Amino acid sequence: GDSRRNTKDTSKSSQRTSTSSSSSSASFASSSDENAPKQGKVALPNSRLQMKRPSNASVSLFFRREPAVSRVWLFLQDPDSSNAAWYYANFCNYFITLTIIFTIWQAATEPPVSRFAEGVAQITIEGLLMLEFIIHWISSAQRLAFLKNAYNVLDLLAIIPLGFRIAYGIATPTVDENLPVHALLCCFVPVVRQLKLIRKFQKLQLLLHVLSTTFDALKLLLFLVCLIVLLFGCILYVLEPAQSNQSLSESIYLCTVTVTTVGTCDMAPVTWPGKILAGVLCLISVLFMAMPLSVLGNAMSNTWADRHRILLMTQTRRRLKNLGYTAEDMPKLFKKFDKDGNGDLEMEEFCDLVATMRVGIKPSEASELFMAFDSNGDGGISEMEFMKALFPLDYRRIYRRMSGMTFGA
Repeated sequence: GDSRRNTKDTSKSSQRTSTSSSSSSASFASSSDENAPKQGKVALPNSRLQMKRPSNASVSLFFRREPAVSRVWLFLQDPDSSNAAWYYANFCNYFITLTIIFTIWQAATEPPVSRFAEGVAQITIEGLLMLEFIIHWISSAQRLAFLKNAYNVLDLLAIIPLGFRIAYGIATPTVDENLPVHALLCCFVPVVRQLKLIRKFQKLQLLLHVLSTTFDALKLLLFLVCLIVLLFGCILYVLEPAQSNQSLSESIYLCTVTVTTVGTCDMAPVTWPGKILAGVLCLISVLFMAMPLSVLGNAMSNTWADRHRILLMTQTRRRLKNLGYTAEDMPKLFKKFDKDGNGDLEMEEFCDLVATMRVGIKPSEASELFMAFDSNGDGGISEMEFMKALFPLDYRRIYRRMSGMTFGA
């Protein structure tokens, strides 16, 4: 009897266990089915044929959100922010150019207008420039950084002559009346206004890029030039007789003119050893001066061939900075343009990004840039490739922090 009861209890226990396991398996399956649409299918990491998913991120909202700076500042700072800003920037370029021509023309022996009329016109011009500078400064979110900007410093220098005009009278003084003020108003004004136009030439970044890449080589070459000039200048000073009345500084000046191939020096060696030394210096300088020219020429050729990528990086950084975005926002920007969510920007998505940001790159140029950014040639730009191309310094910092990597001093 006891054995039968134990057998029945064992069978009932096994039935309950199988029932509970079946129910738990069913509940696990149902929960897995519920979570399956949320998790999606996992594709192979090296496969580019990943499952497409619609992006819930709005590209337009990314650029239409309220920027970290005021719209007035964006209007004055970024000509690409709107059509009105573009027309205003071009109007200012032509207006400043005309004021430069007017200032130079007025300094002629027969000025076109009277000095008083010219002073009234210049005060009006500089008053408008001061009004623009004040509005630009007030609308800036970071006023200390605004004053540290080189372009804004030039804008400030352009309105300094206004104080001299008010202090010394409306009419521009002549040379006999006040030479320093006359030189300031007639020479300094057109130069500083010309410098104001530098910010309008974006391709100036190419020259700065060339100088930055060749700076170390140019420092070495400049040191060698100074060494050659000093060495030959000292030898020439020793070889030339005292009757020539040529000091050491004059000998160095003669060698400097010879090395730079300017040839405007009115001095020349008088002894045969001095003439031979000058001839050797001419041959050395011709061979030596070809090196910095070749270095600069080669660097300029490489930079010009890569000009689209360099200009894109510069204009993109400027555009994003004007909108209030930093390198930390780039992963979010990348995901918003990654419409299929496969982790890469294809050609069409990259061209959409360039067109939406309005950085002045043509569609054909955007295709070339896509090929330049695609370092591994797999037909897509990954987030790390995108960051490394646009923000190389921030790329190291951000991805070191994301990967948890630390480096010692």
